[in-house]
Amino acid sequence: MNSKSHQASPTNTLRLYLTNAFGLASKFGDFRHTLARHTPDIAIVTETKLTVDKMSQAETIIPGYAPPLRWDRTAQGGGVAVWVRSGLAVIELDMIPRDTQEIIWFSVRLRCGQTAVVAALYRPGSAPEGDTSLMEYLDRNLDTARRYGTRLILAGDFNVHNANWLHSTKTTPAGEAMEELSAAHHLTQHVPEPTRGNNTLDLILSDSDTPVISTVHPPLGRSDHASVVADFLRAPPHREPTTMRRVWRYNLADWPRL
Repeated sequence: MNSKSHQASPTNTLRLYLTNAFGLASKFGDFRHTLARHTPDIAIVTETKLTVDKMSQAETIIPGYAPPLRWDRTAQGGGVAVWVRSGLAVIELDMIPRDTQEIIWFSVRLRCGQTAVVAALYRPGSAPEGDTSLMEYLDRNLDTARRYGTRLILAGDFNVHNANWLHSTKTTPAGEAMEELSAAHHLTQHVPEPTRGNNTLDLILSDSDTPVISTVHPPLGRSDHASVVADFLRAPPHREPTTMRRVWRYNLADWPRL
């Protein structure tokens, strides 16, 4: 697990921070320090357990970031919140149906000029192992989401297990369905190591055609989930292949001997 801080890099098109807070209100000070340390463009927090009575929208505003996008549960637990750096054009895509999922769809304009469509989501750990409703929902809506951007990113606590794909301790129907969904929609999973115990539950997937470097970091406060920082890198500049060219230096020739 990496504990070094990250600084913004000109080689990035996007830096994304992902964590399961297991209750954000009591860890909000830690969260602010974490954003200052890692300087992400997008911060996604799952299992926020927020309500407007517990933390108002004004109380969740962080300097340097737009007011957060929030999906608060009316019942205990759950919840998703997203902070996007000020200066990046962000639009919540509420025209994509949410159905019964804990998910926030939004688009953000990247430094490279492309627009990414991002789904920030939480699948409860209490969901039955055979419950594939999230994957079926994503399968129905990913093509629609792609109409609003040129890059697709899914990030959140998926709470799925797949021994081969995610090196989990077991494989469940939900984990198999998530692997099949990723293959069908040409998505790559970028989180390189477990985020809770021996299981990789917090995932970042994308259809990026440039490298993505992800590192796992300590939890936020006393959460039992590790955090993840993912850097989406710029494509290297195109260079024409070099060729050797022979140059005759006539002024150095020994003409009498020739």
